[in-house]
Amino acid sequence: MLLTASPVGAQVHWMEAPEFLPPHYGDPEFGDLDGDGDLDLLYPEPLHAYENAGSASLPVWELNNEFVQGLPTAWYMAACLADLDADGDLDFSGGDGQANLYYYENVGTVLVPIWEEHNEMYAYLGQHWGANPELIDLDADGDLDLALASRGTFLASYRNVGTPEVPLWEEDPSLCDGIEMPGGSVDASFADVDLDGDLDLIAGDRDMYWGMVAFENVGTEHEPVWVGNMDLLIGVKTDVIGLGLDLADLNGDGAPDLLSCFLDGGPSFYLNCGPITLVEQSFTWGRIKGLFREQ
Repeated sequence: MLLTASPVGAQVHWMEAPEFLPPHYGDPEFGDLDGDGDLDLLYPEPLHAYENAGSASLPVWELNNEFVQGLPTAWYMAACLADLDADGDLDFSGGDGQANLYYYENVGTVLVPIWEEHNEMYAYLGQHWGANPELIDLDADGDLDLALASRGTFLASYRNVGTPEVPLWEEDPSLCDGIEMPGGSVDASFADVDLDGDLDLIAGDRDMYWGMVAFENVGTEHEPVWVGNMDLLIGVKTDVIGLGLDLADLNGDGAPDLLSCFLDGGPSFYLNCGPITLVEQSFTWGRIKGLFREQ
């Protein structure tokens, strides 16, 4: 397992922003649950949600459990919000500590979610203890694929060989080949952290053991190649007693930001300041690093 940057690896700088912090922490999942253009926040255990009553560039968190009425509650619950049937609203996927996988379709609207159970979506994938699903387009073909983090050192990956409206999962290890975790249960979040046009991965511990790791996609958006690169987390406290994390753009600048939840000291929120640009060595100035961020 490689957890340090290669000489050609990307470097990303983060800045703490406590003004973005929600009033609770543990296994967070961001998504626009009321269709108002900003991101709300769901916690699966114990199940509750916070509405963003602020804006798409500065959230103000207000408890609103109407968002989660009808969703399942279970021990060691994990959650993912994604539009799995391509109807324009967010659906709910989850896993628990009893190796169960859940799917609840939003049969309401973009503005008012109403959840309807359809667990057959994942039934044929078998049991995965401590499963934490992440739905993301890993091969850039326009539909959502499935990365399934469960208790162990690797992510199980399933290519969607169906359609955006009706997914059909086929196991394909190549989608997450090279990603290896220290063990335990994992909360994984994919996003273009270094803003190079493909997905990267930040993963956190849910068992309070090993903290955080990062993987850069050094392949393409269609054929990812994963290399461990902790320089994607410059400025982030990574040696924390982890309780999950999520990547989402909470200040509206187009770069994914990071909510890291941990036991000792509570959560931390980090704004993504973007890639570090390395300036070539010069005889007079030496090696200079500049930080650049779009406004």
